Amino acid sequence: MVAVILVLVVILALVIVCVARAATLKPTLPAGSPIDAGGYHAGDEEVERFRTLLRIPTVSRDDPAKLDREPFDRWVPTLQRLYPRTFQTFELTRIDEYGILMRWPGCDSSLAPVVMMAHHDVVPTDGQDWTYPPFAAEVHDGQIWARGTLDNKLCFCGCMEAFEHLLAEGYIPPRDIWFFSSCCEETSGPTADNAVAWLREHNVHPCMVLDEGGAVATGVPLGVTSPMAMVGVSEKGHVDVTVTAHGAGGHASAPSKNDATRLLARATERICANPGKPQVADAVTAMLQELAARGSFAYRIIFANMWLFRPLVGRILAAGAETGPMVRSTYALTQLEGSPARNVLPPVATANLNVRVAPFEDVNAALARARAQAAEECRASGAAADAVSVEVAENSLVNEPSPFSPHDDAQFDYIRRCVAGVYPEAGVCPYVQTSCSDSRSFTKICDHVYRFAAFVYTPVARGLIHGANERIPVEDYKRGVEFYVAFVRGLDQLDA
Repeated sequence: MVAVILVLVVILALVIVCVARAATLKPTLPAGSPIDAGGYHAGDEEVERFRTLLRIPTVSRDDPAKLDREPFDRWVPTLQRLYPRTFQTFELTRIDEYGILMRWPGCDSSLAPVVMMAHHDVVPTDGQDWTYPPFAAEVHDGQIWARGTLDNKLCFCGCMEAFEHLLAEGYIPPRDIWFFSSCCEETSGPTADNAVAWLREHNVHPCMVLDEGGAVATGVPLGVTSPMAMVGVSEKGHVDVTVTAHGAGGHASAPSKNDATRLLARATERICANPGKPQVADAVTAMLQELAARGSFAYRIIFANMWLFRPLVGRILAAGAETGPMVRSTYALTQLEGSPARNVLPPVATANLNVRVAPFEDVNAALARARAQAAEECRASGAAADAVSVEVAENSLVNEPSPFSPHDDAQFDYIRRCVAGVYPEAGVCPYVQTSCSDSRSFTKICDHVYRFAAFVYTPVARGLIHGANERIPVEDYKRGVEFYVAFVRGLDQLDA
């Protein structure tokens, strides 16, 4: 009886503690006052310049021989015509012919500069069914339809508009501003690395980097009805691996359990279905707490008490399509190759797995897990131990996960203050970016690298990135431009 009473007392104490902690969970407010665009509002002229640049089909290609160079050749001349003050004031350096690196000298160049980033290349539209031509930038139903409206010419133009507008006002930033835009971000080309090497050679060490990545997202989890500015503070690593299965081969009329193709199918499924134990990083915890602070009290009880519920939260997040990649590595089956004939069993079959590596482990750990699962399938199938191999794919990009940037200091709070000035209805939270960006290169010279495209992205918009009918509402574009004006205009308030 005494034991039962003690258990009940412990449970009651836990409930009281959890409820008390949940009651104190509130949205994080900016440490300083909101920073706005100073009365600036983007208009139709800004939209027309955006549309002009969207019409230039700067499509990057994995195969350099297939690159259409003409659009890239006219990119900078068009910019010089559209943004004359910017190109008269900024110092322009070309990186790898089509990459752009520009410096706006500030009042005090001894202060650590700020880097603003974008990329002006876009993915192909080959084979996609568009309602309107993908490079016509037509406006229908209040939206601009074009490749690059969401990824990533909107950030590029947002920066350009901010520079041009503030130069017209006679504004001089308190510290240097560097602007970088890659011509091959979509193909994971070397231009960002080369730009960083150039900056390092010239002793440039930024106090803060702002690139694409997160956005002002609507339709976020946990029943949150307000938009949330999702600011990426890390991004996952990347490697492609080739899974190769060996079998006897022969005629399709006499199949067996361990034909190369069947063995490959089972091995790749086992690898993809066992991506490792989920782990909830501190940045993910901070994200969940910011979301829960705007959600129901039940969510607050859970996420205000991660000391108790962390394992459960990890399992719940791992089950979600959008949240799962934030808490573990992922293995995506993207390509398969077997027999060249329909009635022939091949002796060798191969698959490509696109692997995104969680920030709490490295590429070697992700590879080791895949190899262990392949070996387990061979044992379970009664196949030879070396019947399935897992190796880094030929010519694969190999990137380790990016280090975490702080989400509780002056630089992150500066973004929070700019969001509060332009999107006062939105909250701000860190998150782990599951895709790759050029900003990973800049972690070599800066500890404060943030991934945030300051535009509203609805769930529909997030699904259109790289797809057919990519588009953005005109008013959403205009409002996003105002963030970049605020970001540059308020730099005298950045205490870093």
